Amino acid sequence: MPSIVTIDLETTGLDPRHDTIIEIGAVRFNSRRVEDEWTTLINPGRPIPPFISKLTGITNAMVRNAPTLQEIYDKFEHFVEDLPILGHNVPFDRSFLQKNGLFQYNDYLDTYALASVLMPNAGRYNLGALAQQLNVLLPATHRALDDARVTHAVYTRLFDKAMELPIDLLAEIVRMGETMDWGGGWIFSEALKMRAREPARARQAGHTISGPLFDAPRTKEVEPVTPVRDPLPLDEEEVAAYLEYGGAFADYFPEFEHRPQQVEMLRAVTVALSEGRHLLAEAGTGTGKSIAYLVPAALFAIQNNTRVVISTNTINLQDQLINKDIPDLQAVLGTELRATVLKGRSNYLCPRRLEAMRRRGPESPTEMRVLAKMLIWLESSESGDLSDVNITGPAERAVWARLSSADEGCSTETCVRRMGGICPFYRARQSAQNAHIIIVNHALLLADVATGNRVLPEYQYLIVDEAHHIEAATTSALSFRVTQPEIERMLRELGGTNSGILGRTLSAASDLLDPGQMAALNHLIEQATDKAFHFQNLIGKFFTALNDFLTDQREGRQLGTYAHQERILPGTRTLPAWLNVEVAWEEAHRSLEPMLGILENVAQALAELAESGEEDIEDLLSEVGTNYRHFAELNENVEALVFEPAD
Repeated sequence: MPSIVTIDLETTGLDPRHDTIIEIGAVRFNSRRVEDEWTTLINPGRPIPPFISKLTGITNAMVRNAPTLQEIYDKFEHFVEDLPILGHNVPFDRSFLQKNGLFQYNDYLDTYALASVLMPNAGRYNLGALAQQLNVLLPATHRALDDARVTHAVYTRLFDKAMELPIDLLAEIVRMGETMDWGGGWIFSEALKMRAREPARARQAGHTISGPLFDAPRTKEVEPVTPVRDPLPLDEEEVAAYLEYGGAFADYFPEFEHRPQQVEMLRAVTVALSEGRHLLAEAGTGTGKSIAYLVPAALFAIQNNTRVVISTNTINLQDQLINKDIPDLQAVLGTELRATVLKGRSNYLCPRRLEAMRRRGPESPTEMRVLAKMLIWLESSESGDLSDVNITGPAERAVWARLSSADEGCSTETCVRRMGGICPFYRARQSAQNAHIIIVNHALLLADVATGNRVLPEYQYLIVDEAHHIEAATTSALSFRVTQPEIERMLRELGGTNSGILGRTLSAASDLLDPGQMAALNHLIEQATDKAFHFQNLIGKFFTALNDFLTDQREGRQLGTYAHQERILPGTRTLPAWLNVEVAWEEAHRSLEPMLGILENVAQALAELAESGEEDIEDLLSEVGTNYRHFAELNENVEALVFEPAD
């Protein structure tokens, strides 16, 4: 393996255009062996901000007699030469180095990018947190040489993880990333070279996804739970006995504490379930409210073979219920209580969409990182649930959106036919069908209400925990939010004749259509490209008009700490500044509406081609349909905002 140089910089701030370097630390190493180290303070020619001094311990007095950056150029370049440069979040260091004309042509390696791929379920990826998780004993101190040493140690442990990957997966990651600089390609290539003599394992027939999520045996057959017409009521005294002195909880947990308020709430929930009443309960901290409603809910659901839905506001409470409280309750009851967490489609990985992205290959460094992260995550994941993997930043979340199960055009039949029923979302739905207790969040509960009960299995009994958040959750669930960057991302995904969904459509259809049909499809996609280009220009003017309107409403006042919110009332629509918003949207709408019609025609052409059974065509049909629905939703909601009177 060739030598590598780890570089860490301390600077006066985060912007290379205005800030400058105050300390350099570098470690040249080969695998675990350190060959040399080099460090120096730099006189920045300006005062060091107090918060930087507090963070790093570097003061103005310390750098007063230090050399300038120009004075150490030769020594620094001699130390690094043309070796690969390693850093943690290396784009930051690279921007400062190349701004000063240093190391323009070296390879750059990033432990942040590498860790985000090789440690998909890590909580955080900052240097100190990674060092802790990887049992690196060296401290990350925000001093350049210390942090360069930690970066080297983190790198060696991450490289060990790369070496432990299945060789066929390692080879696929190298192949997918060959054409782009995504921060980890060089490292994976070196790992593959060191294991080049190993045989690759054979792929499974049918599909290429492997891992415990897809290899696990099917759930055993159980009697489905159903709504009941005449439920058997619970015996209030028998239920209360579980939490009384000498009861089942006290027998099972030696440290169990009897709480009268908890028993009182349990009795109230028992009566409400048995008699079909509504109950509003306020329980102070320390009451033990989750056990107070779980015990009667579980006993009632088991006794009547029905389901009870529990809605929470936070993931933390969901985790507490499914990972602690319900297992404790199952142990105390000593009977089969089936419970599951059900989340929205966007929280589950779609294996069909993952396979489609693998076949076409990543189109950006972010796609490459997320795709590699997904494939490594699937080597250990048993859920396919987003909560088990760390998706960082808006760019990665945008890629996840194209890999998640949030594809409204997908159906159980399509999933079973294409992927053999391995989709985590449909498995979760099946688990919910058979569960006595279904735990959801407020957003999913409200989505079920908004769609006429088409999201959750049919239920008659509902417990809303953290109900003081339900108003805010309702506002969020029934609102529409869009930003200019999000619209621009949607347009980039759509692409044109040579890129994106439309470009892939032309490429995939070229072998299936005769010249006349191909010319017609090409004409459609040229029209869509033209309308999308005009819409992109005009939507920018619309957001400018909105910003001008908000500025006008502030009447010269500066934007405060909180976002500026404005309710659009009938009187608002008479203001001159709002008239500009209407005009700007009308112009954008004149491009968007025909674009939607053209996308419908493209989808129709793909639907006819999909009858041939080509998987690529089916995937493209799904992508076009999803893109169309997003733009149609945008059109409907902005049209309502701009022109319809407020209720």
